[in-house]
Amino acid sequence: MQHVRSSIKGVFILQHEGVPTSTTTDFDETIIEGSLCVDNLNGNLYILKNSIWIKVGSDIAVVSDYVRTQPTKTSVGGLIAGTTPNFSSIQAVFDAMLYPFTPPTISLSSSSLHEKGLDITKTMNYNINVNDAIVDTKTIKLNNVLEATLTNNSGSYTGQTVLSFSNAPVSMYYTQTYTFTVTYTNYTQQTSNISVSFVAPSYYGVLASGNINETGIKTLTKTINTKQNLSASFSPNNQRYIYAYPTIFGDITQILDQNNFNITAGFSKTVMNFVLIDGITTESYNVYSSNVDTTQTGFGLTFKF
Repeated sequence: MQHVRSSIKGVFILQHEGVPTSTTTDFDETIIEGSLCVDNLNGNLYILKNSIWIKVGSDIAVVSDYVRTQPTKTSVGGLIAGTTPNFSSIQAVFDAMLYPFTPPTISLSSSSLHEKGLDITKTMNYNINVNDAIVDTKTIKLNNVLEATLTNNSGSYTGQTVLSFSNAPVSMYYTQTYTFTVTYTNYTQQTSNISVSFVAPSYYGVLASGNINETGIKTLTKTINTKQNLSASFSPNNQRYIYAYPTIFGDITQILDQNNFNITAGFSKTVMNFVLIDGITTESYNVYSSNVDTTQTGFGLTFKF
């Protein structure tokens, strides 16, 4: 390391063939922090900082990595506590703190409940918010069987299989499941599921006692819903309160009026078979009807399972 001259502040001006590495001059003088060295071979200028020669105009990251064996004790920006530093450059450390990785999110909409006896083709929307991730593959499966490999990161997909309760696993709701799976080259796999289910309808309203049969009950308010309590208003005119639902839901445990009085004893349960919308399938129904005729306007009742 050839000493050319010293400045008035005591730092050295040096020259060297190639990148400087020594911290002493050719006169065995210790080179002072802040000294400059010209690389005669490549024409670069270096400055001595913390006993390391750094090329002027370059990022310090090219000189030093940042590797530690102990995890960090505090969180700094995006660098969370407990991280064991293993960075290839100081630049990477700052990037981790100031520009933390934003993970992707995915969605598949939406689950649906259909009337038992219908055949349906399911259309769904899918979306990937990529953020800092790099997408590798994206697929849709029905009941874990591949249906499609997708091209776009968002869009609409219509299932290839016609769904009904008859080709679904036997259960209370004959549920089938679509799964949207996304893999990444720099993040863990993500999945999003929706269900397509089928259930026989429920009915509620008021009827004359002589009309409490399948035909009469099917004229009442019809709902497609899972097993749940019913709260509704009824307006009988010398008629009876009716609530009919699939037997598979189980028995009603309590019937309350709008004043919160328990009137369960004033109802009777009858089990009937109804033909479903496909005209073929029969479903067992629990039919609860009040025991006496009454006249009311907008009278509230709650049926509890």
